[in-house]
Amino acid sequence: MRKLLLFLYIVSLLAVLIGFYGMNIFTESIEEDGTGGGNGNPALFILVFLMPFFFYFLYGTTELSMRFVERYKKRRTLVISLVFSVVATISIVVYTFLKAQALRNEIIQRQENFDDVSQISLWNAFSNSVFFNPLTFILVILVCYIFGVIWNSSKNCRKKIL
Repeated sequence: MRKLLLFLYIVSLLAVLIGFYGMNIFTESIEEDGTGGGNGNPALFILVFLMPFFFYFLYGTTELSMRFVERYKKRRTLVISLVFSVVATISIVVYTFLKAQALRNEIIQRQENFDDVSQISLWNAFSNSVFFNPLTFILVILVCYIFGVIWNSSKNCRKKIL
């Protein structure tokens, strides 16, 4: 049974990786063509079909991080890795947000259909490459690791109390 679950995890990992890179194909270039990018975001279709694999990947990565915590009983190692993961997660989120904001400002300058930054959402057809890249994939893994460490630590605390 474990081999089947590992196989499913690897398949979901590959599907999510291919999906992350596939969504970049649908990133539109910022050109003055008069359309304003109002045709929606076709990358959402990939995301819809990718969701079952993505959820299994999230579950599997969290489960692996919980097993990692079980294997390394040293509290100092876990605290250092958790702090590093939280700092890296916050850094990636801030970097991605700033990059998306800069892209929104560039869209305002190049597209005449938009007057204000508030008219453009952060995730749009122009910003797929900002949100679906290796950095955000690492962000997903780090968030799963953080949840796994916290979840396992809380389970261990409850066992000690009882």
